[in-house]
Order: sequence, then structure tokens, then C-alpha cells
Amino acid sequence: MDKKIPVIDLHEDLLLHVSRRELYPADHWQTNFEMLKEQNFKVVVSTAFPVPPQENFFDPASNAIIEHDFQTYKKYCSECPEWSIIKNSSDVEAILKDDSRHGFLLHVEGLNVFDGDWEMLERWYGLGWRSLGIVWNLTNPFGGGTKDLFQGLTVLGTQMLDWLQERRMLIDFAHMNKQTFFDTAKLVRCPIIISHGNAAALCPSLRNYDDEQLRVVAKSGGVVGVFFGSMFLVGKEKSPGTVKDIVDHIDHFRKVMGIEYIAIGSDLGGITTGTLSDLNSVQKIDLLWSELRNRGYSEEDIEKISYGNILRVFKEILL
Repeated sequence: MDKKIPVIDLHEDLLLHVSRRELYPADHWQTNFEMLKEQNFKVVVSTAFPVPPQENFFDPASNAIIEHDFQTYKKYCSECPEWSIIKNSSDVEAILKDDSRHGFLLHVEGLNVFDGDWEMLERWYGLGWRSLGIVWNLTNPFGGGTKDLFQGLTVLGTQMLDWLQERRMLIDFAHMNKQTFFDTAKLVRCPIIISHGNAAALCPSLRNYDDEQLRVVAKSGGVVGVFFGSMFLVGKEKSPGTVKDIVDHIDHFRKVMGIEYIAIGSDLGGITTGTLSDLNSVQKIDLLWSELRNRGYSEEDIEKISYGNILRVFKEILL
């Protein structure tokens, strides 16, 4: 069997999918640890995404859930030494050079409960946490999510950006509304990362990005991870999309930004409704490479999308 293309996936709700099976169809796995190994996913930006009781995302229990998730990833690595927690770009490069190794880059998607406990964040940093999306869909103390059309970056949000940049952590622009996006873009001193998002020109949605935003990402030297959620590729009114729709969005990204700024941000593990009809699991990732070849993408182009572009960004940001 041919060696599989290495993949760096900028966004998976991996632990949520593994530990909260009641949230998903019982007979279908989008991702899990063994599947990632089989398909040569070398690095996964893995969320600690808290789903508190009654899905009250402002429940104070959220932060305890996040910390428990970090400890769970750490425990898994101690039991399965082929996996490790990534703390810097050298860790990423070492994993890519070793066929037997894989890594988690720990991410928080929306820190909705924060009252200035910077010591808690330092503790999380000590556990290996290296990436934050300051907002999810909901507006929180840092700024406006996609369900809020008006709130921009707050004073506390500005303080958080300073804290993250001092530690050379990844700042994820996914789920920001436009005002927070542009406020944040003015303040970051590093390449912009949208971990998972698609082109609003092809699928109008508050979760997708217009061409102006895409050009801001490219100008910063950043990346956009193409997102495998059907409703953000074709719209929820249409029948489930296919891998061809993913490549339609990649085509648009290439036209607006260039090949150097495209990555993978599947969100597999986190798609509770609206998976694609075909590429609905990490086990189907080869469908993407095949469709890219069908559209005339070279092997060099495919490697840039699968891991090369985001590796460049990791080298610029992570200590």
C-alpha cells in the first residue's frame, strides 16, 4: 500500500467525539485515535470543548471540564507513547520526521467563563495548552461571536491577545464576528489562523469568510483551514454536500489568496449535524487528495494543503 500523505488538521473535537457518544449517531465515527493513526494524521489541533449541563456555555463548570480534558489528553499520551502533546514547532517537526509518532496541539474553543484568573491560564499552559479561539458562536468577555453582529473586541480581549502573544500561542480567528475579526487582525503580530471556515462567496453564512477577510489572512502570511461541515459548504437548505464541494472552496481560496494559505480544518468529531455524504470521516481523507488531483492540483500543492502551509505558520509562531 502506498504511504499515506501526512496531515496536520487544524481543528478536531476529538475528545468530545470519543467521550460523549450520545451527541452523535451511534453507528458512525468521524474520528478517533486509532483512525487518525491509520490515516497518517500526524498533528491534530485537539479541542477542549466544554459541554456543560443543559448546554449552558456560561456555566462556571466549563473551566473544570476544559482542565479535565487537558489531563485526559496527557494521560492518553502517557499510556500511548506514540502520541505526545505539542508545545513548540520543534515538536511538530520531530513528529513529521518519525513515521511512528503523532501529536495533539491542545486548543480551547471559546473561553466563555473568565473572571481574570490568569493563574488558571498559566496552569493550563503548563499542561501543554498552546491555542485559543477567544470566542465561539456566543459573545463572551473577550468579544463577539458569529451570533452577535455588533460586539467587537473588548478591553479584556485586548489583554488576552497580549497574554497569548507574549507566550507565542496560536490565536484562532474561527467563530469571530466581522467586527471582532478586524479588531483582532489590527492587533496580532503573527500570521492569522482561521482553523476551520469556508468561503462566504460560495456559501453565505456568518461562519464563513468574505474575500476581504481572506485577503487579510493571506497578507499576514496565515492560513485558512477548509471546513468539512456540509451546511457551511453548500448551505443547510441543500442536500448533503460532497468532497467536490470542499474542493470548490479550495479553488476559491486559491483564486483569492493563493495556494500557500490553504490548510485542512476538518472539524471532524464536532459535526453534530450535516456531515458530507462521502467525506464524513478521517478514514475517507483520500477522497480529498483524489479530487484535488482530478482538478489539476500537483502533489506539491496537495502537500502544502495537507501539512506544509500550516507547518510554516507553526514555525513562525510557536516557540
